[in-house]
Amino acid sequence: MSPWSNLLDGFHFPNRPPSPSRQLKRPKNSLGLETLEERVVMSATLFSDTFDSTEFDAANWSAVQNATIDDVGRDEPSAPYAARINGAAGTGDVLESVAIDLSSESNVTLTYRFQRGGGGNVVEAGNDLVLQYRNAAGDWVELDRKLGSGNHMQEFGHTTVALPTEALHANFQFRFMMTGGSTAIDTDDWFVDDVEMRSLDATEGEMFTASQTQTNNLFFPNVLTFDFSDLPAPNGDATLTIRATGDLNFFLENLVLRADGQYVDQLFLVGGVDQAESTVTLILPQSFLESLAADGTISFTLTPSALVNNDGPTSTTLELSYAQVPVVTDTDPPVVESVDLSDDGRSFVIQMNDDDLNVIAAEDVANYTILQANGDANGDGDPFNDGDETEVAIESIEYNADSDQITVQALNQLYDDNFRLIINGGGAASRRSGGVTDLAGNHLANGDHFADFDRTVDVETDAPTIQDLKDATDQLNLPRRLQYRLSFTLNMALKFSEHGNGHPRAVTYLLTKYIRQLNWAQARGHISEADHAALVGQTNQVIDGLEDNPPPKLHNHHHRRWTWSHHRWGRHRRC
Repeated sequence: MSPWSNLLDGFHFPNRPPSPSRQLKRPKNSLGLETLEERVVMSATLFSDTFDSTEFDAANWSAVQNATIDDVGRDEPSAPYAARINGAAGTGDVLESVAIDLSSESNVTLTYRFQRGGGGNVVEAGNDLVLQYRNAAGDWVELDRKLGSGNHMQEFGHTTVALPTEALHANFQFRFMMTGGSTAIDTDDWFVDDVEMRSLDATEGEMFTASQTQTNNLFFPNVLTFDFSDLPAPNGDATLTIRATGDLNFFLENLVLRADGQYVDQLFLVGGVDQAESTVTLILPQSFLESLAADGTISFTLTPSALVNNDGPTSTTLELSYAQVPVVTDTDPPVVESVDLSDDGRSFVIQMNDDDLNVIAAEDVANYTILQANGDANGDGDPFNDGDETEVAIESIEYNADSDQITVQALNQLYDDNFRLIINGGGAASRRSGGVTDLAGNHLANGDHFADFDRTVDVETDAPTIQDLKDATDQLNLPRRLQYRLSFTLNMALKFSEHGNGHPRAVTYLLTKYIRQLNWAQARGHISEADHAALVGQTNQVIDGLEDNPPPKLHNHHHRRWTWSHHRWGRHRRC
């Protein structure tokens, strides 16, 4: 059944010309004709400022605290000026809009361009650019935030945010401000440009228009085909305008229009002229348009009736126009907020901002590198410029979109050296792979990210002791027999070490046995992988400490004497 059936309520145009008695009649619920001028869409812009001069427009801004308009930004989208946030030291600038009535709106977006640093001062961590809105109670609520860390941006970023329902009231306001900036020398610079607020009602959106023209074939028995491809999703009804020049001055000289093989209408039953342009405009309902363009293409055909002759030059143009669904382009790069090394000494936890990442890129092992410094050979304080660094094997990578965290786990525990995690984010390190990106393909803010960790051990202050191992082991929830074996091994090692019997080999043997016992327990699931890695790593540190600082030896000669006691000979040892 044709999708036009419900629209026509049973009325059906035949696939042949109508009789003269019907030529001027058109059912009330037919598609009808409508000119383009009757469907003019009003502007959806509610607020706009491109900062064209160095003075703030009082019609847009009600409060300006130390913000300026100048050309210090780089490559302003509406050159030469942009608003500069924090032009004065120690104040924390504010740029606040006038009140705007949004009580009758249901779908509003706020778009702005931003740049960190630009041609001004570097922005330090904590000096964030914050966008807030005022709710109906008069309270300011955070809507968006750009983090104040990283290098100067060379280009302006682009952000579009949807206003929440709480913002749609009669006295809505928004403002830009910078956190921090409280010191007398703090003049970190943010730049804002092209601020715009739009209402996105169902009949509004950017207009899409496409047209095609054919010549010298508008006559029977030709069938004219017009294929439209790469069509965006519609956000309302469409206008289809047909302009035809040919033999169309009689009601029996007409054209049948079909879309993807489905009958649409019979054109120029009235209103056609001979050898001059005849024009008709149809309205295609959004639902029908969506069904036609589900695959992004529509094929229209025009079939001339038998009396349409080849009497002279002909031309036919089809123009399709409709409001498309607004497309919000994500140009904000994902941001690494922090990188921490877990207590197990193996797992790097990378905290991202709330920009969802491409899962394949986020979990691609080629996008991460762990380097071991192998000491500071040249002694210049930078352990990673000696040329003897080695790469540490990575066991697994996991990305959690809910928590915005990436966990990179090394194959072995990292200890007693300096280590560096490199996240390939579009810089030089990404030559080996595509780099970490968000769903829109944006690489990390500021390119590759480096995080250094000093895991060197100071034997005198940092190295764990056998007592530390025993205390940690006693806190584990282990089977009683296993707990006893581990504690017994550590007690023996502790006694040898405390009594200074001069047997570091015996202590090392016992600690090595303790590691074997831990391996056995971990293989059988009695101890977690994290606890196992932590205890093994600490035990190795104790063993390394014994090699560098063995326990002091006491004199080991023995004095023996024989005594008589209770009618038995016995040997007593005395030193």
